[in-house]
Amino acid sequence: MNNLSPAEIELLEEFREDLAPRHVSGMFYTTTLPAELVTLLYTLINEKLAAADRLPAAVKRSLKEVS
Repeated sequence: MNNLSPAEIELLEEFREDLAPRHVSGMFYTTTLPAELVTLLYTLINEKLAAADRLPAAVKRSLKEVS
């Protein structure tokens, strides 16, 4: 994974603090996310998925259709 900048770490820590009570209670949570947080989360999710499985989702879908 890429190294995170201090600003990115702070952004994620703040988001985690916002999510913690809802995670613990299982509450439904709707929010508007700042663009920088969306970009950071998107990047982290892509990196995590790529590390878990080297095939892109489109390739996996194509393989399922063929089989």
